Amino acid sequence: MAKKEESTGRESLLEMIDNLVYHVNMERIWLNVLCMTSIIIAPISLFFTIFMMLHPGILRLTFRFDFPLGLITMAYFIINLFVATLWLVVGLKEFRFLSKWSYRFKRYFSLKEQLDKELQREFGG
Repeated sequence: MAKKEESTGRESLLEMIDNLVYHVNMERIWLNVLCMTSIIIAPISLFFTIFMMLHPGILRLTFRFDFPLGLITMAYFIINLFVATLWLVVGLKEFRFLSKWSYRFKRYFSLKEQLDKELQREFGG
């Protein structure tokens, strides 16, 4: 009985992995769009934030107008720099992964089909 449950668990695990691989392949287009937008938008955000921080009049005017508003603005700029940099790094990393995905998926799919055919021949299922 334990052997049968273990076998069913393995089949279930393999089916889950198969489903995950197929799902990622189906969502690959959306993931590529997400990566491309992060690669385009993050540098724009970084440029704009650095420009605003280094511009001599903007922060001075903000601090002169309302000191707490100036502090909030500086905190926003710092958080924006951190998040945009993180978004850019993640986008580039995932873009590299997804650019290799098509080859890996085709190879996985062909090996899976080959294994299924061999198992069918072997066990006549």
